[in-house]
Amino acid sequence: MGTDTKTTTGAAGTGGRPLPAGLTHEPSREFLAERYTLEGSVLAYLDFEALRAEELRTVASWYEDVTVEGADRLFVLGETCYDAADCWAPAAVVLDGADGQVYLGCPDGSGGLDREPLASSLPMLFELCGFVEGVSGLAEQTRDPEAENHIRRGPLTHPVIARLVGEQMRETDPDLFRRTDDRPAHWETALLVRTLAFGARPGGPDGLAYVIDPLLVEDLAELTGGEVRRFTEDELPARLSHPATRRLLLTCGLPVAPRCMLDVDPEGPLTTMAEDYPEGYPADGDGEEASVRPHQAGFLNLAGWTYDLVVALDGATGRVELPDWADEEEPTAYLHRDLSALLYTLWTYERLRAERRRWDEEEDTAGWTLFDPTELLDGVAEETLRELDPEAWDTDAHFWPMLADDGHMGRLLE
Repeated sequence: MGTDTKTTTGAAGTGGRPLPAGLTHEPSREFLAERYTLEGSVLAYLDFEALRAEELRTVASWYEDVTVEGADRLFVLGETCYDAADCWAPAAVVLDGADGQVYLGCPDGSGGLDREPLASSLPMLFELCGFVEGVSGLAEQTRDPEAENHIRRGPLTHPVIARLVGEQMRETDPDLFRRTDDRPAHWETALLVRTLAFGARPGGPDGLAYVIDPLLVEDLAELTGGEVRRFTEDELPARLSHPATRRLLLTCGLPVAPRCMLDVDPEGPLTTMAEDYPEGYPADGDGEEASVRPHQAGFLNLAGWTYDLVVALDGATGRVELPDWADEEEPTAYLHRDLSALLYTLWTYERLRAERRRWDEEEDTAGWTLFDPTELLDGVAEETLRELDPEAWDTDAHFWPMLADDGHMGRLLE
């Protein structure tokens, strides 16, 4: 399995911008002056917008309450795309202008700056960013099953990618890993999130959104404490005429699990929405409880869903929708493009939740003081899920944005 994932994250120079006198570390000055210009502001969940400014700001300028001696030689390159532990604000990405090392930094409340190693030098920082960004590129480049460089998708692949790329990162910046007992802040969790792109490959233009491996549904069931139900032909009505969706239910099935958002009946044939909820879909369309989405009458009642809703499956197209039970307009009918997008989204969601639970329950936090893996996971969850089916996040009235903004439900991954 080829895993040369490193992506070049910058080139050229700083365009003649002056470098601060407090930046005395010559290799860092050379790197900024001659070799590096940021092409994008966000890399590997680190926002380097500060590096694109006319001049580098010191920590003392960035944080008014940091007055410790030496703050004038610490320079802010950017900040994390998530909050630091117990800070309710992002950590700064800080360059030590004297020795060139890079840290995460946050005020300690008494005029000083708490620091956590992030990279042993500026070049190493962007090398490590390149590895994380490169995983996404690798997933894109190797998705054609007919290509020689194809990497199989599924729940068994992403941990292998994480391990192999993690080893390359250790070889690239051994000093960082040595100084942090092999567990530097940020990188392991950032890498794990990106490897979830190997859960399934995109489908063809005439098929489902994703090609789902049966192992993915099995893993989803295990993550949520249940088992898989694979349907039989006599459990699928003739109105389920969409071949790819029918095949998916027969070969991969659905999770029957108590903790899964999708509440699937363990047995019985699929029936229509009108059969199960006749008051909502009267034949004449009239009635106090009549749905304002009457087109769903012939959809199949696939499973229960959050907020006491159900998932309605269009047997002709494979599209999955929600009824209007909570409100005539919210959530919108569109849930996901099809069943494959629903399953891949749920699997990714539960993988992120499982990793978050692991750190919630972990007594040993690798000695980190600023970095909290749960904050990174919470901070990038929406972006990660949105990429799988952008239309599912189109408006605030779509289900996933509603769930993300529902304070009563806690954070999205809780």
